[in-house]
Amino acid sequence: MKDNDLKNCLITTLFIILSVLPFSVLAESENEKNYALAPIVVSNPNIGTGVGATGMYFFDIGQRSEGMPRSSIQAFGAYTNTDSYFGGALSNLHLKKDRIRGRIGLFNAKINNEYRDPLGGEANFATNVLATYAEARHRVWNDYFLGAQLLVTDVTYDPDTPADKDYLDRVGAKDATSVGIGPVLSYDTRDNIHYPSSGTFVEIKGFYKPESWGNQTTYAVGDAAANHFIELADRHVIAMRVYGRTGTDDTPYSDKSRLGQGSDLRGFKSGEITALTLLAGQAEYRWQFTERWGAVAFGGLSKLWDDDLEALITEDIYYSAGVGLRFMINTDQKINFRIDAAIGNGDNKGVYVGIREAF
Repeated sequence: MKDNDLKNCLITTLFIILSVLPFSVLAESENEKNYALAPIVVSNPNIGTGVGATGMYFFDIGQRSEGMPRSSIQAFGAYTNTDSYFGGALSNLHLKKDRIRGRIGLFNAKINNEYRDPLGGEANFATNVLATYAEARHRVWNDYFLGAQLLVTDVTYDPDTPADKDYLDRVGAKDATSVGIGPVLSYDTRDNIHYPSSGTFVEIKGFYKPESWGNQTTYAVGDAAANHFIELADRHVIAMRVYGRTGTDDTPYSDKSRLGQGSDLRGFKSGEITALTLLAGQAEYRWQFTERWGAVAFGGLSKLWDDDLEALITEDIYYSAGVGLRFMINTDQKINFRIDAAIGNGDNKGVYVGIREAF
């Protein structure tokens, strides 16, 4: 992504934030705090630059106690200048006074990738993804939750040229339908799930994917994350995150760990640097300098290991850093509209726009 692209995206996003401001104020002045809506500018190194929209609706299931998170449903979608698109819906449910937590999601995307090939040149191909996810957790003791999850994905690759097909063959990228089930264990003491200023969130989960269920082979993957939040002063928060992911030796390319996926690390194309095992850590300083406006600064490091995909791992340590701007579109639930600009080693960079914090 060129510097001009970053500059234009920042300017456009600031314009959209200013456009959203009067609608957000109007909604709260009429005590309509059940939603958070925003147009978004999409710009990240994986899918290009484009526009879309996202929104959340909040509701209660049964009796709700003070401080209990509200259930929500979020819809999102966008289209970019690389003819890539994505869309989906995600519902987070809090039942029985938050003793039971559930999550249901559906996602569809076509991403036209332009990866740097370590052997020289570029690899251009489309990745088509259709996925559905379901999860349920039960509060077993105090702040500890135990549950199960199910994930069904269908991934296909469409190379532009025979040379691009050679790249896919070299890294082991094959069309695949994947079905997996596994456990989820979490510990959650955050004071707010959308914008925590104190507390800890730890999550350990995994998938078992047998060949008899249509997977390429029998394998398992698992990941663990720990987020900790410290309030330095009023509206000043330090957020820290450690994340790790790995799989068994037979894990296919489509289920490998990807640098730049989610918030680990911002600034990299998700999928360009792929490995069996990934370990990442980052810290973010958050300053909500008015009731609605805020800013962040962040940085992180990551290490990857994989004998089969060693050629894709071009650095011993990957790092990135960046800054971001926040606008709170729903002060009742503390939902921020965010834009982050990140730069990483190896001339990697990107801008990320969305609802809620990166972690």
